[in-house]
Parts: sequence; structure tokens; C-alpha cells
Amino acid sequence: MSKHAYTILFSPLPTSPDEPLYFDLSPIRLPCSEDFPLLHYHDRYEIGLCIDGEGMFLSQGIYSYVSKGDVIFIPPNINHYSRSLNGDKPCICRFAYFEAKAVEHLVSFICKSPEKASNILNTDIPPIIRSSDDPKSVALLTELVEACCWGEQNITETTNLRLALFLIEARNRFNENPTALQINPTADSAVTTVCEYLSLNYIKRDTTAELAMLCHLSESQLRRRFIKAYGIPPIAYKNLLRCKIAAVLLRRTQLSVSEISARVGYQDTSDFYRAFRKSYGCSPSAYRTQT
Repeated sequence: MSKHAYTILFSPLPTSPDEPLYFDLSPIRLPCSEDFPLLHYHDRYEIGLCIDGEGMFLSQGIYSYVSKGDVIFIPPNINHYSRSLNGDKPCICRFAYFEAKAVEHLVSFICKSPEKASNILNTDIPPIIRSSDDPKSVALLTELVEACCWGEQNITETTNLRLALFLIEARNRFNENPTALQINPTADSAVTTVCEYLSLNYIKRDTTAELAMLCHLSESQLRRRFIKAYGIPPIAYKNLLRCKIAAVLLRRTQLSVSEISARVGYQDTSDFYRAFRKSYGCSPSAYRTQT
């Protein structure tokens, strides 16, 4: 078990800091293994287009399912990570990165009001945008990513302006998503360390003693502090996290219950059924029917 699996890193792009636009020439295959990539952030707006496969994104403590045709939107300096759900059919995405300063300058110029510009730039835009929920945003952001392939004249200025206009329109389009799976923060640094680790490693079968080693506490100390912060011990928290991720997959995919059970870390489907019923008051199949 890596003690550094919860470290948050700045991930610089292989380009000059002064270069206003960076684009991955080749599609990216999101990894699928227990050796998850670290939580990281960029200093740019990151827009991705899922080309194939299925994946899971964690951004600002919110888990989101992504599939073909979905758009990924990550603002600058936001912690995130991503992975494929199926190693045999990895999630393939194409990403473009836009210089934050240039885009935000355009927003300020168009708004002509620092307060209005600040409100716009702080809009909570969901990390995954789907055609079924917002076809207009998906079409616009997809065009931005695809335009980077064309190499048109003045492509940087054009895409920056279109992104700025999207951010301005987003203020009236997006509201906070009350159904999003969010990891609520706690002031206890030791508990936060374990929560960050579990958010990346929920599939693993770590014991409470192994989790306690991450923050240099005894098993009883970690249990006591976890219960104080969340009302449940760390293993129960991990099972709740697994079930919440499973609920996202039940709503958004056609995967069978047994497949979802395995993908969130349960070796025995009956254990998954018991844990899910305890968390949601119904079986996974009933939950899927109700939603």
C-alpha cells in the first residue's frame, strides 16, 4: 500500500507556460488498475471529449461516470483524477488545455464588471456534461476540442473567446447538483488523509490497521476520530463510498449488478447487496428501477 497515493501534485503540461493553447495530438487511454494516478491539478482550463469506453472522474470530491460523447470540464487548479472502468475496453479521451489568464481576461472584458466576472468564474460547472442533460453545452465544448485538430488560423483566439462566452452563459445554465456524490471535507487532517486515500483506492481491501498506518495513528485512535468526523468507522465509510459509486453506475450504465459489484471492489455479490441495502434501503436492482 503506497503511503503517497493521496498526494496532490501540480501536473505541468509539456509546453511553454506562455503558450496559450495545448492539445494532446493523440487520444489518451485512461489507466485501469489499482495503481491509480495521483490526484493532480493544472493551471489551465481542461476540456476533454470521451471518444470511447467508460470511465470514472473524481473532481473536487465528486465522482462522475463518463462514457462516449460526454464532455469533461475541469477548471484551473482543481484537484482531479480519472480512470477506466474496464481494462479490456479502456476509456479513451481527447483533451485540450486553455490558458486561464487569457480566458479570464476575456470574461472580464466582456462583462465590464469585476464583481460580475468573479461570479461567472466561480460558477459550479459539473465535471461531466452529457448530451441528455445539456446538448447545447456538449456541442459547443466538443467543437472547441475538435477545432484544435484543424489547425485553423487564429485558432487560439477563436477558442479562447468561445470558451469565455461559454463560461458567461454557464452562470445561468448550471446550478449546484444536489444528487452528486460528494466527499465532504473534515477539519481532522488524519481523517482527511485516509479519506483522500480511500477516494482513490476504494477497490482495495485495506484493514483499519493498514489505514491507520497512513496517518501514524493506532487502529483505535483512527476509529474514534473517524466516528467523530463522519459518525461511522473507516471501513463502513469505504463501503458507503463503494455503494455511492455503484449508485452512479446503476443510474448511468447498463452494467449488470454483478459487474458493478466487482468494479467497486466487492468479491462477493451478496456482500454488495447487503452493503447497498444498508446504505439505500433497497436492493441495487430496485434502486435502478426506481431511478
